[in-house]
Amino acid sequence: MYKLIKSVIRTVMSSVWLNYQYFFQRKQVTLSKTKRNLILFGIPNHPNLGDQAIVIAEQKFIKENFRNVNLIMIAETDTASFLRSVKSAITDDDLIMYHGGGNIGSLYPLSERNRRFLLKKMRQHRTVVFPQSIFFEDNLVGKYEQWLSRNAYNQHPKLVLTVRENYSLARAQDIFSKTQCILVPDIVFSLVGTLQEKATDESHQQVLLALRSDEESCLTASFKAELSEMLGRHFKTVSTTDTMAQGVDMIDDTNRMSLLNEKWATFSKADLVVTDRLHGMLFSILTRRPCLVFANNNHKIESTISTWLQDVRSVKLVTPDSVTSVENQLKTLMRPSQDELLEIKQNYVPLKKAIQE
Repeated sequence: MYKLIKSVIRTVMSSVWLNYQYFFQRKQVTLSKTKRNLILFGIPNHPNLGDQAIVIAEQKFIKENFRNVNLIMIAETDTASFLRSVKSAITDDDLIMYHGGGNIGSLYPLSERNRRFLLKKMRQHRTVVFPQSIFFEDNLVGKYEQWLSRNAYNQHPKLVLTVRENYSLARAQDIFSKTQCILVPDIVFSLVGTLQEKATDESHQQVLLALRSDEESCLTASFKAELSEMLGRHFKTVSTTDTMAQGVDMIDDTNRMSLLNEKWATFSKADLVVTDRLHGMLFSILTRRPCLVFANNNHKIESTISTWLQDVRSVKLVTPDSVTSVENQLKTLMRPSQDELLEIKQNYVPLKKAIQE
């Protein structure tokens, strides 16, 4: 009950702050009068490189498929500040979009509150959310957040919500029953085939561990130690990394691409990637590295694999039952086939149509 009360208080305080930004910290944006405007809200500036790869993929997807548009990108922290200016200038031909990822739900309430605020203010304007995962915890806080989101989403008559795996599709159709919900892959899959310079067949006898250290991890410290020891018997070098940029407080257009290129170069030097991060798995796919992946504390990795990667032999979902069971999977992994990965990109047609309408 204490956590629920705290969540309610934070929701009220967040609403006050967002409305203060909306009315009193208004920032101006200039929309094109000759081109269709696509206004993409929710751009993150935190050091999670998975989210930053989503930004790059969203930009590239729009520029390649909608050449004659004016793309405006607005940081998540500036959502309320720019919203009033956008609302006063937007036309029926323009489109509101929102950044994708895995933050619809109760795990990342700040992102969800910003998105709900936008949906409430822009009910008269068509809005498309880039591919998301949905996870509301099965407790009082999760049910409260779900109730708030259900009201905000279902009361927006022109909302198109795209989700990135089957579990989230089922949840979206249940919770947001009045909202148009579409299944498409995580937008980072659209970058497959664009990093050829990072894909090499050269062997470095190196395994790369990209494991979480936050609340989404299901792996114990002792299991990680056993895992590293086992891998050391099969590879000359056991390296560690994370999809969180180290020593960086803020990421924007000035450093986003260089940080991603640096991280992708790290992945490309590995003969095997072992991870429990969704975008650790996707980075291995982009750089054509075989990958053993552990599930985290929600559905998104397992559901992504079952939805899009069941026939991809370079990605194996493993369970932390024992290090021996993981070791047995090493012999079954194969280098990714470019053709089988490119097939996934054919599934973005519904997203293109949603943006075109």
